[in-house]
Amino acid sequence: MLELRPSVNRLWPNIRTAIGFIVLAFAGCSPSAPSHLPNPVLLPAYAVGNAIHNASYNARRSKVKTYVSQNFEALHQDLRDGGGPVLEMAYQLAGVKAETRPALTRMLAEEPNLAKDPEAFTVSLMVHGV
Repeated sequence: MLELRPSVNRLWPNIRTAIGFIVLAFAGCSPSAPSHLPNPVLLPAYAVGNAIHNASYNARRSKVKTYVSQNFEALHQDLRDGGGPVLEMAYQLAGVKAETRPALTRMLAEEPNLAKDPEAFTVSLMVHGV
């Protein structure tokens, strides 16, 4: 019986391409160059740090959401007036930097959807906060 095997000469271009990809992949693994992959030894520390950061963010977001829900009408009045104590307190709770507050107030005042939904207002504050 005759066995049909591809000739090595016909496979050589595919083998050469595969070797080229492998060499390029290993060239990207330089230990001295920056990498998007973290050191595997430090992954548990990153997980703990991430958990702490997420807990802190969630607590701050909860405070902002409660404040926005309780003072929703007063916040919109402050936005229409170009600022006020209720809006300043919301900015403080969200961690919005003082130098960005005037521009943010103008931007939020122009957004009609924020007048309808406290959740959207909360998200807007949190996105611009620290």
